[in-house]
Amino acid sequence: MSSRTRQRVDLHAHTTVSDGEHSPEELVEIARARQVAYLGIADHDTVAGIARAVAAAQRAGDLEIIPGVEFSTDWEKREIHVLAYLVDYVEPQTVALAARFREGRLGRAQKMLAKLDALGVPVEFDAVAAIAGDAAIGRPHVARALLEAGHVATLQEAFDKYLASDKPAYVEYASASPFQAVEMIRAVGAVPVLAHPLEVTRIVPALVKAGLVGLECYYAQYDEHQQRELVDLAKQYGLLQTGGSDFHGLHRMGHMSALGEVNVPMEVVEKLKQAKAKIK
Repeated sequence: MSSRTRQRVDLHAHTTVSDGEHSPEELVEIARARQVAYLGIADHDTVAGIARAVAAAQRAGDLEIIPGVEFSTDWEKREIHVLAYLVDYVEPQTVALAARFREGRLGRAQKMLAKLDALGVPVEFDAVAAIAGDAAIGRPHVARALLEAGHVATLQEAFDKYLASDKPAYVEYASASPFQAVEMIRAVGAVPVLAHPLEVTRIVPALVKAGLVGLECYYAQYDEHQQRELVDLAKQYGLLQTGGSDFHGLHRMGHMSALGEVNVPMEVVEKLKQAKAKIK
């Protein structure tokens, strides 16, 4: 089946290269089974899985990978994610940018472990690193280590007691603000989009001034009314309206929609490509 006969777009999915359950190749196969025509690989702070996904998609010949990254930033003690779409994932400048954010994750994890130790719930860094494997270390890996060490009964408890932004072991990202992330994304010729923005809409005007191009309006956790609010906001500022499931796996993130189930308009892909051409 060619991509022309497929009717689904999902621009927000994760692989084992960050905190997803499935390898890039497996994710491509799941997307094909779900009739996805355009699949956005948006791993956290790394481009390491994109080439593998692109190769798998090319072998299949019936879907297109939209290469992306989900960069992690902090603003006013709130974690904010900025998506970079249509990144040149083999260009040294892009690879270096992702490495900067990835290194920030490593330092952040070490600081979180120090806080946990001070709280009397020690976790070994080697345990966290083993859970993360080749992925960029993040809070889900620390949460898993807490669970395996017997300090919490569930992953959610790890966040509720220690790792959420208002809890005692939380550590802000030191790598960049969302405004800097937008500027750096544009500097490498990619398209900056604010991820799952419903709770941080007040930052949108300032991000637009920094060069923001789009809002993730169609998102797994947003109902139809919330999506319409975000579409109206995007139109107010002349922003693209993107979307996706934030898919992490068939057995993870159960509150998220399955891959391809968020109703993202097909035309957004062409609009992203047009936006990238203008950035260049």
